[in-house]
This record gives sequence, C-alpha cells and structure tokens, in this order.
Amino acid sequence: MSILNIFLSGTQKKNRGHLANIVKIAKSNGKLNRDEIKLIKKVKEELNISDLAYRSIIRKPEQYPINPPSNYEERIERLFKLTDMLLVDKESYDLSVKLLEKLAVGLGFPLPTHEQVVKKAVEMVQKKVDIDVFAKEIKIANTVLKD
Repeated sequence: MSILNIFLSGTQKKNRGHLANIVKIAKSNGKLNRDEIKLIKKVKEELNISDLAYRSIIRKPEQYPINPPSNYEERIERLFKLTDMLLVDKESYDLSVKLLEKLAVGLGFPLPTHEQVVKKAVEMVQKKVDIDVFAKEIKIANTVLKD
C-alpha cells in the first residue's frame, strides 16, 4: 500500500479509485491523448485530488481499487463520467467498451443488465444528454433483463 493511501477517508479512496478507472479507460490503447488528459485533469479538480496523488494514479492506475459508491445515484454519475471518457478516444472504442463493461460490474451494475446499461450509457453520452436524462435512461436499462 502506498503511503499516499494510509490516512485517506472513504470518500478520498473512492475518488482516487474513480479517477484511476477513468485513466484505465483512457490508457486502454496504451497512451493518453490531449483530450483524455484534459478530461482527466478536469475530473481530478472536481474530485479534489492532489497533484502528487494524480501523478501516482497516472503512472499506475491498476493499483487503485474500484471502490463502488453505495448510493445508486452516485453509481450512475460515475458511469456517466466513465462513458464520457470512453468516447474521447475513437481509436480504441471497442477495447474501451469492454473495459467499461467490466467497470460497470465493478460499480455494482448486475451481470444480467450490465451490457445493456453500458450500451445505453454510450448512446446517451453520444447524444450529449445531461446527467438527469442519462440517469433516467440508465435506470430503465438496468431494469430490463436480458433474455
């Protein structure tokens, strides 16, 4: 365990895990492009993550656990941000979708619906809907069971 993580609150750990998930998606093609770095820095600021922790996350995002939020609304918000990150890099779209499906399960979306949830998430972010519309559509997708 890193010295950075010893005295963290639960919220700080979740925030670092969330940023690490975004970095994992961004690095799914092996590199970070300018748009991805810009979005990662924006999320870093929103989550109040220090520069030192940010550099550690960028270097080794796999060292940070997913730490899913216990609140369903927060899960949807995190899925929204992860999906937004996914759509930044068109080159690694398929690989990123596979990673996003894994992260959706890690966030607490059930196996029977996680693929439908990710499909709907991608569709909604591509349409550039706001978080309220996104949340409503994800809740519907999460209740539709696959045959």
